[in-house]
Amino acid sequence: MHHAFTIRALLKQLPVRIETAVAYGDRLLLGTATGALLVYQVSEADRDRVPTLTLVETKKSFARKAVEQLGVIKEAGVLVCLADGMVTLYDLHTLANATPLTNTRGAHIIALHTGVDHIDGIPTLVSKLATYGKRKVVVLEWRDAEFYKSFEFSAAEKIVAMQFSAPGLLVLSTAREFLTLQLPRGQWDDLFPADTASLRTVAGGMAVGHSVDAAGSSDTAPGPQTSAPSGGMWGSWALSLSGSSADVQTTIARMPSDKLLLCHKDTGVFINSAGKLCRNEYSEPMVFSRAPIGITYTSSYAVAISHDSTPPTQPPSSSGSTGNSNPPAPRFNVEVRNIGTQALVQTLHLSEEEPSRIINGAGGKQVWAFGPHTVWRLMPMPIQQQVEDVLDAEQYDEAISLVAQSDNILEAEKEELTKKIRWLRARWLFCEQAKYEDALNEFTELGATPTEAIALCPERIAGELAEEAADVESIAEENDTADKSGPQIPRTKSTAEPAAWKDALYAVMRYLTEHRRWIQQATRDGKRELEYAVRVLDDDDDDDNNENGGSRLSSDSARGSRQTSPDDDDSLPHVRLKRLAFSLEQMDIPIPAMAQVVDTTLLKVYLECSPGLLGPLLRVKNYCDVEQSEGLLLEHKRYLELVDLYHGKGLYRNALQLLQKQGMASDSGSLHGTYATVRYLVRLPADQFELILEYVRWPLQSGISRMQDRSVHDSQSSNEDDEDWPAPTTVVTMVFADDRPAAEAFPRPQVASFLRQTSPELVVLYLNYVFETWHDETSILHDEMVTAYLDMLGNADPQDADAEVNTRQLLQNFLKSSLHYSPERALARLPDDRLFTERALVLSKLGRHEHALSLLVFSVASLALAEQYCVENLAQRPDVFVLLLKLLVSTPPADVIDSEAQDIRMGRLEFPGVKASTAKQVEHVRTKIHRQFVGHLLSTHPQSIPVAEALPLLPTDMDFSHDMFVYLRSQLCTLDQDMRTENVVRSLTAAEDLQARRQLKHLQTNYVVVSETRTCPHCLKRIGSGTAFAIIPSEGKGHVVVHYSCWQRSKSASSTTNGYGASNSPRSAASTPSSEILAADDHAAPRVVIKWA
Repeated sequence: MHHAFTIRALLKQLPVRIETAVAYGDRLLLGTATGALLVYQVSEADRDRVPTLTLVETKKSFARKAVEQLGVIKEAGVLVCLADGMVTLYDLHTLANATPLTNTRGAHIIALHTGVDHIDGIPTLVSKLATYGKRKVVVLEWRDAEFYKSFEFSAAEKIVAMQFSAPGLLVLSTAREFLTLQLPRGQWDDLFPADTASLRTVAGGMAVGHSVDAAGSSDTAPGPQTSAPSGGMWGSWALSLSGSSADVQTTIARMPSDKLLLCHKDTGVFINSAGKLCRNEYSEPMVFSRAPIGITYTSSYAVAISHDSTPPTQPPSSSGSTGNSNPPAPRFNVEVRNIGTQALVQTLHLSEEEPSRIINGAGGKQVWAFGPHTVWRLMPMPIQQQVEDVLDAEQYDEAISLVAQSDNILEAEKEELTKKIRWLRARWLFCEQAKYEDALNEFTELGATPTEAIALCPERIAGELAEEAADVESIAEENDTADKSGPQIPRTKSTAEPAAWKDALYAVMRYLTEHRRWIQQATRDGKRELEYAVRVLDDDDDDDNNENGGSRLSSDSARGSRQTSPDDDDSLPHVRLKRLAFSLEQMDIPIPAMAQVVDTTLLKVYLECSPGLLGPLLRVKNYCDVEQSEGLLLEHKRYLELVDLYHGKGLYRNALQLLQKQGMASDSGSLHGTYATVRYLVRLPADQFELILEYVRWPLQSGISRMQDRSVHDSQSSNEDDEDWPAPTTVVTMVFADDRPAAEAFPRPQVASFLRQTSPELVVLYLNYVFETWHDETSILHDEMVTAYLDMLGNADPQDADAEVNTRQLLQNFLKSSLHYSPERALARLPDDRLFTERALVLSKLGRHEHALSLLVFSVASLALAEQYCVENLAQRPDVFVLLLKLLVSTPPADVIDSEAQDIRMGRLEFPGVKASTAKQVEHVRTKIHRQFVGHLLSTHPQSIPVAEALPLLPTDMDFSHDMFVYLRSQLCTLDQDMRTENVVRSLTAAEDLQARRQLKHLQTNYVVVSETRTCPHCLKRIGSGTAFAIIPSEGKGHVVVHYSCWQRSKSASSTTNGYGASNSPRSAASTPSSEILAADDHAAPRVVIKWA
C-alpha cells in the first residue's frame, strides 16, 4: 500500500442536504433535497494555496422536489436533471430554459454518454441520454450538438443500474442479472447473473481475496480484509444468498478506456465497449473489502466508497494491560484499488460523516466525495512520490501498472520508465526473492548486458563487477532519515551461504551459456558489435535527476511536489525518484569485449558448480581472460583445463612448461610422466616445429634413460612402454611418424638430424615411415638413412652378433631397393676395412661392377654373393658374368693372398676340407675352387655367357668337366634354334610381301577419272577442284560420280532417284590436290582409286 490520495473537506456542515452532484470544467453543481442547485467554482491547488470551492450562484427553485441526479452533455450545452420522477433539460451556461421530457415520467435512473460514432461511414459526435422508469427505457440522441431523435424500449424487469459502454450499447442490471441493449435496434441480450458467485466464475477467479496492510497513518487507516469465501462455488453461492434482498446492491461504474465495472456486493468484473469480458487483461474479478455504494475512477485507480460498520476504538483500560486481545480493526469508508493489478492501494476514513456519493471530473483528474452536508476532495499525490513509494515497498508490478496507466506521464517517457522499473524488478527477483530464472529472463527481454546479472553474483564470481555493499548501505541510511512510517528500502543481500548461491549460479550458468550461443551466432553472421541496454548512473543534484533520471515526468505531475494532510497544511519534503536515478542507454559494445566477460564468468561458475564443463568450454574457441583464468585454475589445481586454456590462446610454451613441471612431480596424477607432454605435442600445429623439437627432447631422453636403467636391473625388453613414460620409439611414432597433416608438414631433414642426435634407431624408424607412407624421394633423407644404419653398426655391441647381422641385412636391402640416395656420398661414408658387401652394392649403383665383383670375390670371399650380384645386375650390364669369369680365372693381387694366408693362420679364415697355411698353398686352393665355380657358372647361366667371349678366357690347362659339356651343348642347341627361327621368319616375310603385291594389283584395276569437264548427273554442274563428291556403284553402268550434297538430297527425297539405288553406299571424296585418293566402303562394294585427269 502507498499514499495515492489525501482527503480534504472543502465544505463542511452545509445547511442543506446534498442529494447529487456533477462536476465539469471549473464548476461543481450540487443538487439538494430542497430542490435548490448550488453552483461552486473550483480553484485548483498550487504551491501557495490549497484547493477551494467558491459559491458563485444559488438556484433555490431549480426543482420542485429533491434533485435526484444531475448530468452534463457538454457538447450539446445541456444540463440534465432528474427530479420528481421526470428528466428536465436546462441550458448549461444559463441554467435556465427548462425543457421537461414528459415521456420520462416515473424515471429514477439516468445514464449519459458522448463519443464518436461512424454513421454512414462519417465520423459523428454522438451524445446519448438514457432514462429508465415504469418498465421502459427512453434514449435521446444528439448528433454534432443537435438533437436528433428519441427511442423507447420496454423492459421486462426492473432496472436497478445502467451505463453506456458505447454509443450503440447500453449495459443494464436487474436484481438478478446483467443485460445489454443494442441501440437503436432494441435487442436485449443476457450477460450473466448478477450475483457474487457468477461474477467470480465468469471472471475466472473462484477464490479471490485481497489483504489490507495494517500499517497506516490517521488519514489512511486501512480496513479489515474481506476475502473470498473458501468453499469453492458452493461457498460463493452461500455468500451471495446470505442476507436479505434489500442488502443486495448492484453498481455499474465507468472505467478508463471505455470499460465498465459491473459490481455486485463486493465483487466486480470488467467488460469492454463491446460488452465482452476482459479476460486477457483481468484474469480475476476485482474484490473490494466491502460492498461499495459508489464507484468512480481516475486514470490508474478505482475509488469506491462504503459505509464504515467498524465500531469506534475503545480507549485502553486504566491498568494498561493489553493481554492477548487483538488490535482494533482500522476504520475506513474510502477504498482505492489499482485498476490494472486490482491490488488494494489505500483506504481512507472520512471522519466528518459517512459518504453517500462519489464522482469524478475533468476527465478523471478530479475525485469528489459527498456526504449529506460535507464535500471532500481526493487530492492525488504526485506521481513521482507514488512511484517512489511503490518502489520502496518493492511492489514493482504495481509501479509498472502506475506508469502505464498514469495520464501525468508523457507517452514517450512511459516506455523508458517501465524499462527502468523492470530493471529494478529483475534485480529484486534475483537478490531478494531467489527467483533467479525469472530475473535473468527479465534482463534478457530488456536487452541488458550480461554484466548486470554478473554483478549480482558473489564477489568470487563477479570480480571487479561485484556491487559494493557500501552503496546499498548509503541508500538505506538515506531512507532511515525519511519518514519512519513510510515504506523502507530493503537492504540487498551482500553475502549468502554457498548452498543458497548454488541455485543462483546454476541459473547464471544457463543464462551465460545461452548468451554465449547468441554471441557465437552474431560472430558467424559477421557482426562486430552487439547492442545492449546499459545502465548509466545520473548525477546527484536535483536538476540532473529530473532531467536525466529514470523519471522524466510531465510538467503536470511535477507541479504536485507537495502533499498535505487533511488535518493541517504542512507540506511534505520534495521526494525524488532515487531508485530511478539512472538511465538506460543503447550502446554498441564490441563482441570480443563482451565475450571476454561472459566466458571468464562462465569459467568461474563452472569451477563452482560443474567442473566437468570446463573442458568443453576451454577446448573450443573462447574469450576467457588469461590472467584471471590462469590464477583460478591453478588455485583449483585444474591443470588439464589450464593446458586447454593455454592451447586455445596460442600460449603453447606455457602449456608445455606446465606439463613438464607436473610430469616431474610425483603427485600430479594423470599428468605424471611424459605421456601427457607427448600427447600435447601431437596437438601443436606445424608452425610450432622449433617448440616441438625443444620439448620433445625431454620425453626422448627420459625414455632412453629408463630403458637403460631397465636393461641393467631386469631382463625386460628395453622398448617396452610404461603407462606414463612411453618408449622413445612410441614418442617418435606419435609426434613425427604420424599421418596427421602437421607431422607431414614438418621439415623432414631437420627431424632426421634432430633424431640422429638422440639415437640412430629413431632415425631409421622415422625415415622408414616417411618412405613407406609419404613416398618421399628426397636424396638427403635417403642419405640420412644410410648414415643412420652406419651409425647403428658403429654403436653396436660387439658381443651382440645377431643385432649386427640384422642391421647389415637392413642396410643391404635399403642399398639395393633405394634409387634416391647418393652413391658417391654413401661410398665416402663406408669404412675401408669392412662392410665390403655394402660397398659392392654401392659400387653397382655407380656402374663399377668389376670393382664390386672384385670385392665380393677376394675381400668377402663369397662366390655365392658374386653370382647373386651378377644375376641382379644382368639387365644393367649384360656381360657381368664375363667380368666374373675374368676375375675367377685371373690371379688375385699378392696382398690379397698374403692377407688370406694370415687369416688362415690366425684361424679367421679356412677352406672347407683343405689345409693351407702358406701363400702358395692358398693360391693353389683358391685356383682350384675358382675353376670349379667357373664350371658351375657355365652350366647354370649358359645364356648369359656368350661362348665367343667365354672360351678365350678359360685357361688351357682347365679340365673338361661335365659342367663344361653341359655349357657347350646348351650353346650349340641355342645356335641351332636361332637358325631355325631365322628361316621361319624369312619364309613368313616373303609370303606377306607376295600377298601385298597381289592386293595392290587388284586395287589398281578399279578407278574413276574425274576431269575438269566431268559434271554431276543431278545438278548438271561441273565437279571441280575443292568440291566434295560421292561415288555410287551401279550395276552395268560403272561408277557414277555426283556431288555429295546432291546425293544427300536425293537420298532424303525418295528411295530411288534417276535409276540410282538410294540404299547403295556412296564413296565420298574431296577435290584436293592429292594425286590419288583411296575411297573405302564399309560394305562389300569394290574398292575404287580416284585419278585426276
